[in-house]
Amino acid sequence: MEGDGYNFRQLKSYIMALSRAAEWEVAKKEWKLVSVYDSDEPDTCPCGHFPIIEICEIHNRVTGHRTEVGNVCVRRFLGVRSDKIFAALKRIRHDPTKSLNADAIVFFGERKILSNWEYKFLQNTMKRRSLSPAQIEKRK
Repeated sequence: MEGDGYNFRQLKSYIMALSRAAEWEVAKKEWKLVSVYDSDEPDTCPCGHFPIIEICEIHNRVTGHRTEVGNVCVRRFLGVRSDKIFAALKRIRHDPTKSLNADAIVFFGERKILSNWEYKFLQNTMKRRSLSPAQIEKRK
């Protein structure tokens, strides 16, 4: 999938300028996804695609640079399924009794947004359709 997308060359040039590595395959490994959010105003991805609303903040572990890209580019460039994290957030925003999916649970668990107890609880109840009233309240 490396060559498809909005403007891969533009994204690659932008990311390479913020990386220490001189080779794309090495430069990609310097980056990690650190946060996701929905923008109030449409933004433009470094690849040139407009509009983007689902924003992914990425961090270069080597240079310390941070930047934002759209969720499609983060998937194509880092291989991270941020679209699944956004889908889970959208689902629980509409119905707080719904569960996060595995991608979102791990993402928020790694960032210590979820406590160990919440992490285990969400894993254990993720696929359950029928929860007790107490479990529903905990999920909310």
